[in-house]
Amino acid sequence: MSVRSAEKKRVRRSGAIEPEVDLGNVLCYADQGSFLGLRALGRQPTLHLTWIYPHPLERAAVLQFARRIAQGLLGRVVQRSALPWGRHRWVASPVPPAVTWRETPVAIEALQATRSDLFDLPIDPEHGPGWRLVVQPLNGGGTALSMLVSHTIADGQACVQALVSAITGQGLVHGLPARSWRWSPWMLVRDSAQSLHSLPAAWRAVNELWRNVHMIKPGKLRPVPPLRHREDTLSDPVVEVPLVCVGMDAGLCEQLAMDRGVASNTLLLAFATRLAFRLGRVDAAGQVKLALPVSNRQPGDRRGNALQPASVVVDPTVCHADLPGLQRQVRRAFADILRNGDGISMLAPLVLYVPRWLVRKMEWHALGADLPVGCSMLGKLPTELGNPVGKGELIQFSALERYTKSALERLEGLLFIVSYRIGDRQIVTVSGYQPDRATTRATLVPVVRAALDDIGLAATVV
Repeated sequence: MSVRSAEKKRVRRSGAIEPEVDLGNVLCYADQGSFLGLRALGRQPTLHLTWIYPHPLERAAVLQFARRIAQGLLGRVVQRSALPWGRHRWVASPVPPAVTWRETPVAIEALQATRSDLFDLPIDPEHGPGWRLVVQPLNGGGTALSMLVSHTIADGQACVQALVSAITGQGLVHGLPARSWRWSPWMLVRDSAQSLHSLPAAWRAVNELWRNVHMIKPGKLRPVPPLRHREDTLSDPVVEVPLVCVGMDAGLCEQLAMDRGVASNTLLLAFATRLAFRLGRVDAAGQVKLALPVSNRQPGDRRGNALQPASVVVDPTVCHADLPGLQRQVRRAFADILRNGDGISMLAPLVLYVPRWLVRKMEWHALGADLPVGCSMLGKLPTELGNPVGKGELIQFSALERYTKSALERLEGLLFIVSYRIGDRQIVTVSGYQPDRATTRATLVPVVRAALDDIGLAATVV
């Protein structure tokens, strides 16, 4: 038996599936699932980056950057299969690069308040544009350059790679075909063949699902909040999830971690745990569930979302006093994924057959059960990422999503942090909303500061 065959058998026994890297322009299951979620829920997570420049930006330089982005991995959109159960494909985006030019200057302190205006800018991974640049003049002659990217098209690591390619001018050509008529006989035959090829994986997923269903103990399930009737949601107000940016000296953060015998990421996970505890985002046993997306992106990977879910249940009352214990928990969780799979990837082929109504019904199980705390640890970013249009400063890399009040209440709030290092700065962005506790920036900021004090982290909170 070849090494490759042995690896395939090990992956199947572990309850996982092989990472879908060599698919050509066919969407991997994770990307198709992301697209399904967008169409079912009517909203999508969007990556939001902001750079600051002390001077006005030249229009020609911004447009050149936009054209380079369009030539790379982000210059694509989804073309749906004509078959209801067919696999969608990536095609070259048919729309020109999207750049929005603001005219009225604002104070740099007011940038957070203008985030809600970004919801009005269309971002769509099917019809395009899948990303957008926004140029905002600042009082005093400076400029803020913001970027929105559909999470269906790229996760954090894919976005970083695509932007660095656009900035350096290397590896730009995506090589994707143009959009074509999806009802053509050739397309129908091709999609049918691809669907038949996916059937064995779907059958294994059904068996895995049946086995897992029989292992669930009904007494352990939490009651699911009811869905609101459609007529009630039409007038449902949109709520802006508060965002807080935390900046600290990366060297001091690393030194503090070394003094305590852990990695700097462990300090930040302890901060997330204490923040969740102070917000009351704990389960019935008083524990905090950290949801850690683990990147399995490989060289030449064209997937938008190359992630595996990992989770760690942490005791928030002792995590800051026992940082080595927290680090051991996280490492065990990562090792368990490598050894046994994540327990979810095996079910991914079923995404081809899931109706939208079921996605809406299962939203709470995917995003609200056990009150998870999302922690995206991007690590050290290339220094080139700070200079997309000449010398600038990346001040924010966060998630942006449009929620209604009823959706946030049904999910019992949310808490998501993105952590990254660029240059000598360690940045953490906190998106948090907890009903009756923290629903505005004014109520979230003091909780963030208190959680930083719990860990002993000196930081600037804005």
